[in-house]
Amino acid sequence: MDINAGLLLTGIFLVILIVIASEKVDKVSITLVGVVVTIAFASSVNLIHEVNIVYQWLDIELIMTIIGVTIIMEMLKTSGLLEVFILYILRNIRGSFYVLTMILSLSVLVLSMMITNVLALIIVSSITILISQVAEFDPKPILFLELVYSNLAGMLTPIASYTAAYVSLEQNWSYLDFFILSFPFVSLMVIVTIPVTYLMFKDSFLAMKEKEISFGIELQRLLHTIDPWSFVDSRKNFYKASIIFVIVTIFLAIGTSIGISVDIICIGGGVIVLIFFSDHVESFIRSVDWPMLFFLTGIFIMSGLIQLTELPLLLEEPTLNLMQFSPEIGVVTFSGILGALTSIIENIPLIFLLRPIIDLMSSNTDPRIVWWAILAVVNITDSVILISSVKGIYIMEMSNREGVSITFMGYIRYGLTITGIHLGAMALYVFVLALF
Repeated sequence: MDINAGLLLTGIFLVILIVIASEKVDKVSITLVGVVVTIAFASSVNLIHEVNIVYQWLDIELIMTIIGVTIIMEMLKTSGLLEVFILYILRNIRGSFYVLTMILSLSVLVLSMMITNVLALIIVSSITILISQVAEFDPKPILFLELVYSNLAGMLTPIASYTAAYVSLEQNWSYLDFFILSFPFVSLMVIVTIPVTYLMFKDSFLAMKEKEISFGIELQRLLHTIDPWSFVDSRKNFYKASIIFVIVTIFLAIGTSIGISVDIICIGGGVIVLIFFSDHVESFIRSVDWPMLFFLTGIFIMSGLIQLTELPLLLEEPTLNLMQFSPEIGVVTFSGILGALTSIIENIPLIFLLRPIIDLMSSNTDPRIVWWAILAVVNITDSVILISSVKGIYIMEMSNREGVSITFMGYIRYGLTITGIHLGAMALYVFVLALF
């Protein structure tokens, strides 16, 4: 009966995720319906005897991290700090299209190490579109490169992505842990992605090369007509935001190494922001993605109910056999399956659902390798198709709104190629990590 209950609960869970992926129904509403149905069913078959048991699965640390990070990011958007920083850099590229491409794409990578990769991509891609409209070039190759780099950056720091925050909280990884594990791989993929992008969009790059002189003149004219401080409503708030951001970044860099968890640092930073930006409290609080938090809460509860059944035991034996044959092959196989699923379904819910199998693999090999492979694969597969992530959907909708035609099919060849290369390299890197 317990197995049957697990199968039925899993069926409900997957139906909920598929409906959410279709974007036909509000995800919070359908998630809450799923929670009510699964709790009612679990109670009817005596899987749970008290409804309040569901509170044990709420990931309060992750929720606190998301709230804190969102408030800090909203502060940065309001202050204009990031726009000023990028525009001052762009003024020194002297009209080179290739230098422009690298500065914009690497800006996403660097900013994603300090803020969430979603916000970094939104800011830099908006500037990319603006420059392309004035200098009259096709921005698609740069936008695609920015998208891929933002996804690679999602595995570099504890706050670069929600998945990174989840892994940091679960495994107590510090900034240094992320850097040591991910930086060699990400650096190599950043380098490899450049020639692949050039070859796949060679015509666009050659066209720009032919007009580089006029491009340089137009770009410099544009950049010098834009006053970086025009993005700043209040210099006082600009300097306050700069100080708070530096302090939070320092704490994230060293605090996690001395026992202060990411959630405490992020929510603490959020509270400091609300204190020093008291006139923006309401707008900052409204900026928090409350629907996402309700969605995650519902997902955690449904996943926890499934884990109460014996269903996860069905996967234990094949997992153990594969891990005994080769831990590295087991990790790569599992992460590959997870990557295929998370390319169409949000990753944290699936990770939470499969947590018993992850823990089983972690007990049979180095848990660092298991969790790094999971972190890597869910970020890499965000590049496979434009609708794999919020970032891809934003790039497509924002570009089309600004008159730059980016379609699902226009991206897919590039996305499949880059993702295939990155996944192959990730599999090899797992074997390399196993040697150290």
